[in-house]
Amino acid sequence: MQQTGSTVRRRSIALGTLAAVVLILILRKPDSLRNPQFFAEDGTIFFIGARQLGLAAFHTPYGGYLHLLPRCVAWAAAFFDPLLAPTIYNVAALCFDAAAIAVLFSRRVRLPAKPALALAFALVPHTDEVFLSLANLQWCVALVLVMLLISDDGATAAQRWCDRGALALCGLTGPFLCFLFPLFVLRSALRRTRESAILAVLALLACAVQASYLYGYRGHFIQSTAIDPSGLMAYVAARLFGTFWMGYGMTILPGPLWIAMGVAVAAAAAWASLRRGEWRLSRAMLALAWLCLVIPVAVKFRYDASAIGFPGNGDRYFFLPHVLLAWLLVVACVQFEGWRRLVPAALLAASLAVNLRYLRAAPLPDLAWAEHVQPVRDGDAFEIPINPPGLVMEGRPLNSP
Repeated sequence: MQQTGSTVRRRSIALGTLAAVVLILILRKPDSLRNPQFFAEDGTIFFIGARQLGLAAFHTPYGGYLHLLPRCVAWAAAFFDPLLAPTIYNVAALCFDAAAIAVLFSRRVRLPAKPALALAFALVPHTDEVFLSLANLQWCVALVLVMLLISDDGATAAQRWCDRGALALCGLTGPFLCFLFPLFVLRSALRRTRESAILAVLALLACAVQASYLYGYRGHFIQSTAIDPSGLMAYVAARLFGTFWMGYGMTILPGPLWIAMGVAVAAAAAWASLRRGEWRLSRAMLALAWLCLVIPVAVKFRYDASAIGFPGNGDRYFFLPHVLLAWLLVVACVQFEGWRRLVPAALLAASLAVNLRYLRAAPLPDLAWAEHVQPVRDGDAFEIPINPPGLVMEGRPLNSP
């Protein structure tokens, strides 16, 4: 009876926390449900792909990799009135955002203070371009890959197949498994279990698929511009730690101060993650995942570091590092004793207080999707303006060759 009561209490806390997370996400971006509209790749890639390519869209890469989950949503939405497509896209994105965090409450995920971790995800410093957005869904579901790294092996066949399915779905949605794959190998080497080896092999297969598309896209990553290492390190450090604790209203001036701050915070985080104590392996995996996700960002902007010199530009690239940094601070609050736990608690409180004014996204311009949808219904050619302003979604007649 005591165990049953404990299980009911644990599930009630999980459901209550998930409800709070969903509410916070909606409050951060209310326009996404109040006035759903296509944003960027929602329309130009996923809607057009489902309309004109059908099932072939599933193996059509964009940006150098596959987007399996957004393609699934777009394909399913194509069976309904196109007027509903933006609503379906945004609601589906919200559901996937919540589902990704629901994984956190599995008893097999070895992390403490799970309600605080879930709320840290919902309140993370961010310009909100990732939340409730099918175009940016990959950034949220990548957290499932991170949680698989620190989860116990499935004890039942259902659990094992759920892990494998989640790895395949999330691994084929975005390039992140290519960056995290070494950690799945490390996980398998440390555990030496059959299931960890199976997940590592599945990760290798999914990684190989995405890597093959990235290789074909490699020409987009090569430029003739000279690299400025100090400027790159300064801008990356400012975006990783500056916006986290100073908000999005600051001015980023590249210089040694940002580099020093970045090195100091990274060193402190490494010490807190690797020190002996409870959840040491989970802390180490979170820190390594943070590193594996930061390095590709630096590589991407190595030729044009000034592109991330404005705090709001490309904020999605820093979403996952910010979430993992917040999670490491939450774990430190639980792990440390006495006055020491006040330090990570104060850092979290400062981050929230400074960024509170930036938590709510401004509504997108109303481009009146309902007034443009009739040619889509009729299967005719169309040119429809979508957000961000200036972007046009073009579709050919469905009966054209």
